[in-house]
Amino acid sequence: MFPSTQKKLKIALCAGMLGGVLLFPNVNVEASPIQEVTVDLVSTDEEMPASVKQRVEASIIAIGNRILVGKEKDLFLLNQSQYNVVLSDIVNRVVAGYIVSGLEMEYGTTTVMHIKLSPVGQTIKKVNTIIEYRNIMPLAQELIQEDLVNISHQMSNLLIGLPVDSLGWAESVSQTAGQQIVNQALPEFDAHFKVDSGEETTVHISLVPRGEIIRTGKLTFRKTTIPRLFMYRATSKTEQTMWDLEGLPVDFVVRHREEISMYMKNMLEQDSFVKQYDLDIETLLHPGIETELLVDALTDHWIIQGEAWLDIGHEGKKNTAINGFLGHYVGTNDVVFGEVRFYPSPVTFNVFGGWQHYFGKAFYMGMKYNFSNNEIHYLVHKDFGTSWAFQYDRNFTDSIDEIGVLYKLHNYMTIEYIYNNEEGNWLRLIVNL
Repeated sequence: MFPSTQKKLKIALCAGMLGGVLLFPNVNVEASPIQEVTVDLVSTDEEMPASVKQRVEASIIAIGNRILVGKEKDLFLLNQSQYNVVLSDIVNRVVAGYIVSGLEMEYGTTTVMHIKLSPVGQTIKKVNTIIEYRNIMPLAQELIQEDLVNISHQMSNLLIGLPVDSLGWAESVSQTAGQQIVNQALPEFDAHFKVDSGEETTVHISLVPRGEIIRTGKLTFRKTTIPRLFMYRATSKTEQTMWDLEGLPVDFVVRHREEISMYMKNMLEQDSFVKQYDLDIETLLHPGIETELLVDALTDHWIIQGEAWLDIGHEGKKNTAINGFLGHYVGTNDVVFGEVRFYPSPVTFNVFGGWQHYFGKAFYMGMKYNFSNNEIHYLVHKDFGTSWAFQYDRNFTDSIDEIGVLYKLHNYMTIEYIYNNEEGNWLRLIVNL
């Protein structure tokens, strides 16, 4: 299609041409001006695509409005055949790729232009549609392909039958109608089209994210009953895929939350360690500018955990330790456990045995006995979201209270602020093994 400014110039020029042939006879005619122009358009070849037909009709109506509206219909009726030739010539100049093969004018207050168009030269017989994904991750490409599963068929319906010579029409139509098609199926992206016209036409569609964009993708362990280091290989691969989400529209990930979460779960379940020990993997995706995948990696009956810590600002000895925990579920909410704590300086071991009762997934209460020092401890632990936690340890034997506020820096590192009514307060850096 010609650009709008060029089209206006052509219409103005052709209007001048028509004015040159309007040799009005000196007769007294009843004033009956034309107020509106409509078009009845048919193609002698294949059925013209609706979007193309609308554009052609709009162009012809613009011609009619410029030339006919405001003029008295009787003046055109006096030299109708001559005016039909001129109008046909104007339409031929404006509507590229087509030629007028028939024109009949039905003059009146509302004038109807009955026009038959025939394509000139070759017409588009086949359309290939190529989506250019650029840096979009493979998983998102699969989801986009599902969203745009009908795009090739729709672009073929849109362009097949158009004249090859009307590249301007083809590109203009594909931009406008094609964007509407993409927006309906893929509203989170803007689509840009490039058309290589020929009997076999290729449409290149490039996608540009729209709206809020994911800046950070991360994987967070919500609950694990095995040492996290055993999951390192599986989570490293999955976390790399989470990073690949960066740059995608947030709304796109929201719409495909379940598919992406399931994809991540399947990826974790393919790891050999997860398969060998038949771990129960659950994933929950929280889309946003910072998109987070929460992961539960659980065994059926056992809880195996390990950690090492370093105390900062704590006076006295025993500022470093390695702690191992082995628990077994009794029923659904109760756990009996054994715990061993090793202090390298001075070399000391503490051995505990105890019980915990869970109230949901984020809160438990329990007791444990220190066999090394003959102490009884009362325990409370509460998680707040995925990063914060509170815990309380009451040593009944020595009347010592210890309160801890924990913040998880990432999956393998936690920092804890500790207050002890006997030893004061300090920071503890914990490595989650």
